Amino acid sequence: MKMLEELERRQAAISHAVTKGLNPNTPMKASGIAWLGVVPEHWNVTRLKFVATVQTGIAKGKDIVGKTTILVPYLRVANVQDGFLALENVASIEIEADQLDRYRLRAGDVLMNEGGDFDKLGRGAIWRDEIPDCIHQNHVFAVRPHSITSEWLNCITSSQYAQFYFMGRSKQSTNLASISSTNIMELPVLLPPEEEQRAILHFIGDEIDKIDTLKALSERAITLLKERRGAIIAAAVTGQVDVRGTAIQEGQVRETISA
Repeated sequence: MKMLEELERRQAAISHAVTKGLNPNTPMKASGIAWLGVVPEHWNVTRLKFVATVQTGIAKGKDIVGKTTILVPYLRVANVQDGFLALENVASIEIEADQLDRYRLRAGDVLMNEGGDFDKLGRGAIWRDEIPDCIHQNHVFAVRPHSITSEWLNCITSSQYAQFYFMGRSKQSTNLASISSTNIMELPVLLPPEEEQRAILHFIGDEIDKIDTLKALSERAITLLKERRGAIIAAAVTGQVDVRGTAIQEGQVRETISA
């Protein structure tokens, strides 16, 4: 229980740092966005469309018969995880040769999933040009910053307030959601001074490391409990544990309750 509480506390601290900064004594101002509330007085509030562009990907099934084509790596939703890229299994696709420049990912692009399960909406990571000449499918957006660092943009798009915005603007059906590039471009972006951005990113990095450690400890504890439970059941079934006394006690309890 204490471990879960600590996880929640650290996640709340990250969310607070992104929207309120690290100095609790900083004067605040209205953000102009009702659901966002107040932000530090010296921060700027803008929209994503003013600091980045949103590149849509290529759809499968295009007619390429009779055209000059090339085979290139093709990033899909499954490759774009929450905070990291899973590149062990990257597909390939045949495209028109003259389309490569249009769809090629660039180092520093912030990749985001268009949708899928609720937990996939908006999740993403920074592309570091891990695979040359890699493109992306139409269900993965490449948000390309021009007036903001990739690190701060990724921090914003993966924040709790951005997830709240994405869910509010998404089209939803049973357990599925998707968001358009138009709505992504309207995401409110908080802009502290660059030095403060770096301090917040450093703080968040430390907190994420601690959260990862806590998660690993939690998973290890759950594994040990399952192993212990299995050992007790196996011992009881094979007669290594005398459960007759327990059965009598349970029977007496039931009789007492019935009485």
